[in-house]
Amino acid sequence: MATNPVTTISSTDKLKQTLKTVMDAALFIEQIVGEVGPAGGAGGFDIATTERVTAAFGNLAAIAIQAAHDVAGKELTPENVMALMPVSTSLQPAVEK
Repeated sequence: MATNPVTTISSTDKLKQTLKTVMDAALFIEQIVGEVGPAGGAGGFDIATTERVTAAFGNLAAIAIQAAHDVAGKELTPENVMALMPVSTSLQPAVEK
């Protein structure tokens, strides 16, 4: 039985993949914003478009948080994520829909 050699992903490969993911997310946000145009388009930012942009920024933030933890060699935990927040940032309770 043949076996595949075990290969490791280098830090360079991981960095390239992270940058590609960040660029993909930024291009997606740009596409959404472009759909409504610079003047807000015919209907402007409706609720659905606003939700798409918010979700896209949330994904971009998640990528950045994961990348920061990868670079620091830390496990992704709630405590470590909170350590990334500026000290002056006050947290607001979640808004229930």
